[in-house]
Amino acid sequence: MDTLLKDAWEAAREGVMVFAEDRVLYLNPVAAELLGVERDRVLGRPLLLALRDHKLEALCRIGGENIIETRNRTVWVKAVPGILLLWDQTEEKNRVEALEESSRMLAHEFRTPVAGMLSLLEALQGGLKGPDAQEALQMLYQETQRLRRLVEDLPLTRRPSQERTFALEELQGRLERFLAPQLAEKSAWIQWQTPHTIRANPDAVYQALLNLLDNALKYGTGAEIVVVSGQNADGVWLEVRNQGQPLEEFEKLFQAGQRGVHAANVRGTGLGLALVRRLAAGWGGTAYGRALENGNAFGLTFPLHTGTAYNRLTTQTPV
Repeated sequence: MDTLLKDAWEAAREGVMVFAEDRVLYLNPVAAELLGVERDRVLGRPLLLALRDHKLEALCRIGGENIIETRNRTVWVKAVPGILLLWDQTEEKNRVEALEESSRMLAHEFRTPVAGMLSLLEALQGGLKGPDAQEALQMLYQETQRLRRLVEDLPLTRRPSQERTFALEELQGRLERFLAPQLAEKSAWIQWQTPHTIRANPDAVYQALLNLLDNALKYGTGAEIVVVSGQNADGVWLEVRNQGQPLEEFEKLFQAGQRGVHAANVRGTGLGLALVRRLAAGWGGTAYGRALENGNAFGLTFPLHTGTAYNRLTTQTPV
């Protein structure tokens, strides 16, 4: 029976350590890995030599269970007299954090079309008629279709990729119509220099570009926003440039919940650029920011695809 028990401990998925009088009598391979020790070097030695963690030592003395961060791992630990059980929960914790992050991203992603649809519905209820009403209905239809595609793109309802080759100019009218209230409020306009063709999911590019334009309207100080595309050896790049004080740091702005030093008086969640980066990764590209002489540029990259005629301009890099 003792042999069977030992064989079971050796094959167990959780870590098992047996101790008595503050000395290690046994630990299985999983426990040795989680504690970062070699079994032969700690057997028969003081308990603290194997644990090397005051929280684990205290738990062995008083008993009970807890979740402890140790050796760069998240470990569920339970101690009963003479026995310490360990279960690595690092992956589970990472999955939960990733799920929470995705939930925040999805909430942000859904918020934009819903807000636009509410504005259009309010305009229609306010008595919009004729060609204006027809245009509002068309925009409502487009945003409803985008919401449907967002739902279809959820992990539980994943369908084949919606990527296709399309001209960036296709997004221009739709974006300007959607941003018309913000542009009017700021007396701003968009200058488009986007003659390139890319391969990606048009809805993903639309959402990413919408977030970048929204940021430019919120944080820029000038009336003109420039959207420009170019091509280099790696593929196509697309930038939204606005006037304002050049930033010193960009990378942290692409982390969820992070906002710039000039964002204190601007309403926002700090998720917009994080979502942009996630969307760009979906088509194999990147998202970045860089300072200009009198402003800032936030951009996207699109990798080259065989057989796609990208450049209708000469090869260039962001300037």
